[in-house]
Amino acid sequence: MITKYPISAKSLTFMVLSLFLLNCSSLVAQEGMTKEVSVVRPYSPTISDAFKTRFLPKLDDTLQVPTRFEYFIDPARINPQLRIRELEASGFRSEKREDLKHSTVSLGLGNYWTPMGSLNIHTLRNPKSSLGIDARHISSQGTVKMPDQRNIYAGYGNNDFRLYGQSFLKNSTFKGDVYFKEDHHYLYGYSTDTLADGSLVTPYLLRVTQRDSVPFQRFITVGSRLSLQSDQKSRNGWQYRVDGGYDFLFDEKMEMEHLGQLDVALSKDYDKFSFGGEIGSDYVYRTHLPDSLSYFVAYADPWMGFEWKYVKLIAGPKVAMDRNAQKFLFYPRMKMEINITNLLVPYVGLDGRYENHTLLSVSRENSYIVDNIGIRPTNHRFIAYGGLRGRITPLVAFNLAVSWEDANDLWFFVPDVTNPLRNTFDLVYDNGSILQMGGEVSLRQSENLSFILKGNYYQYTLDSLPAAWHKPEWDLNFTARYAWKKKLVVKAELYMLGGYSVPDPDPLSNSIKVMDGLVDINLAAEYRFTPWMSAFATVNNLISDKYFIWQNYPMQGINFVGGLSWIF
Repeated sequence: MITKYPISAKSLTFMVLSLFLLNCSSLVAQEGMTKEVSVVRPYSPTISDAFKTRFLPKLDDTLQVPTRFEYFIDPARINPQLRIRELEASGFRSEKREDLKHSTVSLGLGNYWTPMGSLNIHTLRNPKSSLGIDARHISSQGTVKMPDQRNIYAGYGNNDFRLYGQSFLKNSTFKGDVYFKEDHHYLYGYSTDTLADGSLVTPYLLRVTQRDSVPFQRFITVGSRLSLQSDQKSRNGWQYRVDGGYDFLFDEKMEMEHLGQLDVALSKDYDKFSFGGEIGSDYVYRTHLPDSLSYFVAYADPWMGFEWKYVKLIAGPKVAMDRNAQKFLFYPRMKMEINITNLLVPYVGLDGRYENHTLLSVSRENSYIVDNIGIRPTNHRFIAYGGLRGRITPLVAFNLAVSWEDANDLWFFVPDVTNPLRNTFDLVYDNGSILQMGGEVSLRQSENLSFILKGNYYQYTLDSLPAAWHKPEWDLNFTARYAWKKKLVVKAELYMLGGYSVPDPDPLSNSIKVMDGLVDINLAAEYRFTPWMSAFATVNNLISDKYFIWQNYPMQGINFVGGLSWIF
């Protein structure tokens, strides 16, 4: 529909006059215009300022159409028929728990008339506690051929008994054990060397070979251990460990030593930081009538750790208190790892420590020691180390390391020159440095086959002694293990030691005697006939190498032990 609007005479006259004036101004502007204009690019209009409308368009519909509809419910009763059908059992089965046994017994016999046996009795699964007994025996009645071709009785025996248990608390585990250990052996060594004047170091009359004539030595140790350790981090990130122990040692000549130890460690972890520390102390009371010695040593090791992306760092000072607070010693502690990838992890560090030696630790390293031996602590003043560990493949892992340390009072065993048999050893001490380079490579082909290769090289630089007595220049160990169908387990081991230096038998010569190295091949196998019975066999020194474990002490030749084991 078109709507008409009336126009007045004044309005019409104004519109005609406006159009006429606008047309005249355009004509005047174009007069005299003779310039040439060149267009270099197309015209692109731009908007100097624009704003986006932020509101949505609103639609107002003026036409209102009312909507009306009707509905209704027509109820109808439905009577469903329920049928109960028995559900089928699912295909999942509970994992069968391994049938554990209480006890294990092993009995065996070998050449050199070597009986051996072991007994282990242990409680079965218990969520609150466990308890067990372990007893072992091995002895030998054989002889050893000396360099002068004489066969001398070289028997020994080891007896061990241990009662152990643990209690599983809410957030920690308490462990304890009581043990008895008896080691006896015969001092069968003697010197077959000749002095510069032609006389024998050990005269023939003193070279006894019968059991009743060979000197006898025995060490008996009774002790206990207690430990309380947190199983996991607490809610606030704390972890703790408390260890304590007591050892009482005495020998045939009633030399006695009481050793008490206490060690406490505490740590707390944050997101990228951690800190903690460890403190400990040793108390030693040693008697060899009429002499006695009593002293107390302690140490503290606070530290702080930092972990960020690929870098892991731990550092802190270490302090040790010498015997009865005679002096305090300080050491550095720092270790940094750079985990560039999961395959290569280089690491470097600084360290140091105070090492307290006791009659117990000395006798376990060398049981042929003199009576009332003088024992000093070793001060490892400074240790610098570095290395590279990682994996070549998922099956091959390695660790290569090098270290250098500067230490005071390093100990070395030398034969007692006051003993014409030269079959007991005394300790001498010296200051110096030790350079050690070594590595380890392991190959785990499968759960049934694995190989491990370890090796080290040692270089001693001492202030006074001409050589590091009884310290090998290098060592190498290769181990292979194979298991077949959970029935047969075979283990082979190659152990090699480089030559080592000992003092010349003539105390006036001040020269060095170099002993040959060792090549030792050992084999072991176990075959399980039934789930409760198996047979085992071990062979040591397979090539019967004539190696001297200590100066004037040749080792036994090839020796083997075989026996049976029962589980019940």
